[in-house]
Amino acid sequence: MGVSEILATIDQEIAQLQQARALLSGGAAPAAKKKPGRPRKIAVAVIPAAQKPAKRKKRKLSPEGRKRIAEAVKKRWAAQKATTAAPKKAVAAPKKAAVAAPAAKPAKKKRNLSPEGRKRIAEAVKRRWEAQKAAAAS
Repeated sequence: MGVSEILATIDQEIAQLQQARALLSGGAAPAAKKKPGRPRKIAVAVIPAAQKPAKRKKRKLSPEGRKRIAEAVKKRWAAQKATTAAPKKAVAAPKKAAVAAPAAKPAKKKRNLSPEGRKRIAEAVKRRWEAQKAAAAS
């Protein structure tokens, strides 16, 4: 065996001992050289049961507890609905006017055209068209 072979075996044994030491101490083995790409999976040391954090038991709710919670929620929503419903009934403003108009200005009342007014407008339009036809014919 040559000197280079002896050095290679010693380096190999040193690397193995370092890995064994890292596993026993709970740390990861020191990386000799960082390679490009995704790192390889490192063997994780087995943690004894005494050191593992105990899992919490899932808490169960009794039917009586569920019923109490449901009643409390219903009572809360009923109270909230009663406080918000009272002011809404007093104000009878259309939704579009409330959204479009700023808070300072009151909502304008929608104006309707009476049947008499509609009849007058229709007659005026007819007279206007007759006048235009007469002007075009002459």
